[in-house]
Amino acid sequence: MSEDIVQIIGGLNNKAGLKQHIYRNTVNVFEELKRCAKEIAEQLTPEVIKKDKSLEVQFFEKSEFEFHLKFSGDTIAYIMHTNVFAFPPEHEISKKEYVVETPERGYCGMIMAYNFLSDSIKYQRLSDVGYLLARLFTNAEGHFYVDGQRQLDFLFKDFEKNIIGEEVIIKIIEQTMLYALDFDLYVPPVEAMGDMTLQQKNYVNNPAGFATGKRLGFKSE
Repeated sequence: MSEDIVQIIGGLNNKAGLKQHIYRNTVNVFEELKRCAKEIAEQLTPEVIKKDKSLEVQFFEKSEFEFHLKFSGDTIAYIMHTNVFAFPPEHEISKKEYVVETPERGYCGMIMAYNFLSDSIKYQRLSDVGYLLARLFTNAEGHFYVDGQRQLDFLFKDFEKNIIGEEVIIKIIEQTMLYALDFDLYVPPVEAMGDMTLQQKNYVNNPAGFATGKRLGFKSE
């Protein structure tokens, strides 16, 4: 057996095995995220439909690795990436003592939350833009880290102490919903809509054809 083969076997037993473990952990976290999101939808709906029945909060399981939470004109798509990632050396996670002493702790699975207009999904406007609200990273030991918008960019930064659990998952879902509700659909600048072809004019009367996004034509926050 060559030295290279020995190294390959070692790599498979160590790093590849670690990544499989992280993948399974991430699947478990994603399943818990689904469960909590469904419960939040069921909890909120009776309260909001008292005022307007169209305000129902709906949970949709799209696939094994994607589910949606729809409320009013917003839909948040929660998506689990099937790969395992390492942070670059310059990232704050890579510099933490917790990771420096055991680099394998820096390998994480990733779950993303994107905000779409509900009409973008309803009318399949394939050119419409969704905005990243948060990314949840979790490692083999159940430690987690979140980056994202507003509170989601500073609430969960203590990778060494943060342990994933139901309370945290609920907080992350609530924060993504609050941000989506406060993230308004802006009128595009006149320069972005100054000219229109006949084809584009026809698209205006076809909900599936007119590209729309909360900050389309503007720089994102």
